[in-house]
Amino acid sequence: MSSHSLRYFMGIDGLLAIVFGLLVVILPTDTAAIAAAIIGVMMVASGLFKIVHAIKNTALTGWNRTGASLLGFIYILAGLIIFINMHIASVSLFMVVGLMVGIAWLFEGVIQLSVVSRLADHQAWLTFSAVLHIVAGILLMASPLFGGALLWMWLGVSLIVLGVYRLLMFFRF
Repeated sequence: MSSHSLRYFMGIDGLLAIVFGLLVVILPTDTAAIAAAIIGVMMVASGLFKIVHAIKNTALTGWNRTGASLLGFIYILAGLIIFINMHIASVSLFMVVGLMVGIAWLFEGVIQLSVVSRLADHQAWLTFSAVLHIVAGILLMASPLFGGALLWMWLGVSLIVLGVYRLLMFFRF
């Protein structure tokens, strides 16, 4: 790839990041509903593929085939439930994101605390980071809807900042 085409790629990437970031910041529930719809389509498609795979795969027999088919139907049902009420789906998306990030941060903090004594350098900063992760993880798990919405807005702002940076790189080179 030449530097000229890379430059245009960075410019287009920057513009798209700014547009999507602005959409997330200005219309957070609408963009969350779109993200939930994409997840719903993916779940229905995945369920259909699982069912077809269970039917066509000759290696699956008995309960394996039944279980794979049942799993496919569960995926399809979950995908259809998303489409029944998009508002609840988008709120659920915020909550799941908040809970998952909260759990991840909590575990990251605990793991950091468990290894900080083995490291010679920067123990104070690692301990501070670990405690910060644990507290932030607990706060996100205590209020996953607010935390998920906050993380969604953070995503939008991050996309805008990244897009501006990419555009600056586009105009500099």
